[in-house]
Amino acid sequence: MAYRVGVVGLRRGIGLGLAFAAMADCTVAAICDLDEQALRRAAAHFPAASQFQDYGQMLREGLDIVVVATPIPLHREHTIAALEAGCHVLQEVTLADSIEACRDIVRAVQAHPNQRFMLAENCCYWAHIMSWQGMWQSGAFGQFIYAEAEYVHDIRALTRNPDGSPTWRASRPPIVYCTHSLGPILKVTGEEPVSVCALATGAKTQPDLPEFLDFEVAIIRTASDGVIKILRAQGLVREPAFHYYSIYGTKGVLETSRPPAPLRTHAYLEGVAHLQNMIELPLTTDVPGAPREAFLGSHGTAEYYMVGDFLQAVREGREAPLDVQMAWKMSVPGLCAHESALQGGRPVRIPRWDE
Repeated sequence: MAYRVGVVGLRRGIGLGLAFAAMADCTVAAICDLDEQALRRAAAHFPAASQFQDYGQMLREGLDIVVVATPIPLHREHTIAALEAGCHVLQEVTLADSIEACRDIVRAVQAHPNQRFMLAENCCYWAHIMSWQGMWQSGAFGQFIYAEAEYVHDIRALTRNPDGSPTWRASRPPIVYCTHSLGPILKVTGEEPVSVCALATGAKTQPDLPEFLDFEVAIIRTASDGVIKILRAQGLVREPAFHYYSIYGTKGVLETSRPPAPLRTHAYLEGVAHLQNMIELPLTTDVPGAPREAFLGSHGTAEYYMVGDFLQAVREGREAPLDVQMAWKMSVPGLCAHESALQGGRPVRIPRWDE
């Protein structure tokens, strides 16, 4: 079967569209954005695709798959509309901008059991994260104890439109955008977040945008009595941006290096006689030996393998690896963490997706 793909949101969506275009059984048949300039830029990549500024019109094009890459406040509306139009959906992170909106997406996915939904959390498809998952699930590192992750990225330049008015990111709390950090940890370990407390630093780098908090840090308790710390920073003076991960088990640890040194991944295992220090693992972000077309997305090989996993679920009629349940677990803790930060760090219970 050949799949007709539509992409809405043509900034982030171009990279995802290119990953679909690299698949032998996919054609990017339609592209959609309110911005005419964004449409023109995308048309250079997808010259055969029909162009739309009206999302509803695009959904009437007889598409099989829709890529939702619009701003987070639009995820609920656009994902539910695509499901109701009979399409499979690959949706950008995070799931939605409120717990209520996340629940609405869950209900919509449940109401359309023949359609696949997947969260496009590309960090889960970095080569070292996929490798860590296999290593962890083999039992070599024992039971989960503690993990931490950081996503530090100065996005102040993205908070204002050319006319100086604030963009949607100006009101997005940093910890709400936690899936790049929490997602890989949950994918590797299989842990389930149950409660969280968090603190924020305030809006000091851009005080005229009081909702644009600079840093937030969350401490998450998991169902196994493990602990996960997530640090998110978006208003800061620092380059380069980076991701950091470490995961501790009862038998060892997995960890990435910190910049400015090039990314390296390391491990230590208890009881290995020749190990007197952490050993460097051979993988970083990109999959070795990946085909040339795997690099067409905007984050190395991650989009290619992520889209490949989603398509395999569509082809086989099974749940996608990052299905709506996993999307909930990766996204809702950030919403609860911000609620905790607003209350001075009071612990907040993280609801389950099926409550």
